[in-house]
Amino acid sequence: MQIAIIGAGVVGVTSAYELAAAGHAVTVFDCGGTIASEASFAPAGLHGAGWALGWSALASSGQLFPPVAWASDPRHWPWSAAWARAHRRSALPALQQRLQDLAAHSQDHLQELTRSLSLEFEHAKGVLVLATTESDSRRMQPALSTLERLGVPHQRLRPEECLAIESGLNPQSLPHSAVHLPQAGIGNCREFAHLMRQHAERLGVRFVFHTQVAGLKPGTRPVLELHARIASAAIDRAVDGGIEKSSAAFDAVVVCSALGARPLLAGCGLRLPLAPVQGHSVTIPLRLDDMSAPSVGPQSAVVDARDRITVTRSGSRVRVSQLSRLGTGSNADARSTIERLYRRLDRWFAGCGRMGQSQHWVGTCAALPDGLPLLGASGLPGVWLNLGHGDLGWALACGSARVLADTLSGRAPAIDTTGLGADRLSR
Repeated sequence: MQIAIIGAGVVGVTSAYELAAAGHAVTVFDCGGTIASEASFAPAGLHGAGWALGWSALASSGQLFPPVAWASDPRHWPWSAAWARAHRRSALPALQQRLQDLAAHSQDHLQELTRSLSLEFEHAKGVLVLATTESDSRRMQPALSTLERLGVPHQRLRPEECLAIESGLNPQSLPHSAVHLPQAGIGNCREFAHLMRQHAERLGVRFVFHTQVAGLKPGTRPVLELHARIASAAIDRAVDGGIEKSSAAFDAVVVCSALGARPLLAGCGLRLPLAPVQGHSVTIPLRLDDMSAPSVGPQSAVVDARDRITVTRSGSRVRVSQLSRLGTGSNADARSTIERLYRRLDRWFAGCGRMGQSQHWVGTCAALPDGLPLLGASGLPGVWLNLGHGDLGWALACGSARVLADTLSGRAPAIDTTGLGADRLSR
């Protein structure tokens, strides 16, 4: 089949690889100039069922409200109400099981790809979740109960035991308690995506950048309306006002464009309840020339349980991240978040980084009210979906891509996909 993919983030790139590996001819369109340039550029990079179930920013572990700031924009209030309905106590077990299955499948497939393709990218095993106070320790209990019920490996630690896992922790600011997730881990999302692009291109995948998909016409041969600064000579085109307009037909179209999917699919009559969730990270060089301590910064990942602030190792750098706001914030919101990230780094790993050389990144991901992605057929002829992962894009990318490729190719996926399709939106 000839398949078009819209969106070249980590989800789009892994989908392209899996579809090409299944024997399809794949073309990826993106309005940017390269892959992984938006939400996949500098996220925390955590993956694994334990982290996804308990401490991701949209985790369904029993909180009354999502642990991100409510947007002041009234346009997002219906989404917030839908989140509360989706996470009612009676619905949580099914949501958690679906997330556990997909996250575990994704981590297994990530490891399989790393071995089979000999991928070399920054990654490490283990995530340490820290509770600062006794109150924070109590608030962790719903997440721990979920991990125990679903059989996710984890270990509760006393404060001093944390130093055996992360020897660079500030001994003057040890937590009240902690949980270690040995099978969770971190990875450089952007670096992985670039490696997967190379392997996808070896299988014949074509990447077309600086190209906006301005329209989509579903059908047995869905048609894309393309607006590009540089258009392919292989398709008919007309130049209008400096924008080269063209159209192209495919056997199937896969939409992986996150928030960009909303207007595109709305034009076809499919309205998705996707909301923007904004996050920030600062990436700082480590003081690796300081030999006065046995280790500098984190060895893998540390998560502050209260605010879901993550401190992760990325090669010779430390990255501090938080997905903090439903909707997009102001410059004042950004400054407040960045200051909070610096304070938390100073608490857990005081003096580990060269702050004057830090780099700030802000990214926006697309989330659905139930915290699960949309995978599979859209209900529109010829149109498929792989989007809405929220802050779990990297954690779920490999599994989501494999499920999509299996389903589109007529193979049975390795996991039960009930509750992951677009049909759940009409219930």
